[in-house]
Amino acid sequence: MEQKSQYTDIFDSYIRGINDQELKGILLKLKNEVRKPDASWEIVKKTLHSIWNKDKEAFINVIPLILK
Repeated sequence: MEQKSQYTDIFDSYIRGINDQELKGILLKLKNEVRKPDASWEIVKKTLHSIWNKDKEAFINVIPLILK
């Protein structure tokens, strides 16, 4: 659980560093969905697709954080 908290903190910190408000909103949606115990793969997949279309570098940065 400690490791999960560490990645959650890193994800939160990453989102705070984003200046693009639209991208920040998409990342917050992803963060909130993956934290749910019954997270929907369809929502996660669509949200990841939105991130990919908006900012490929952000997508690459976020993937390791949600896979943990």
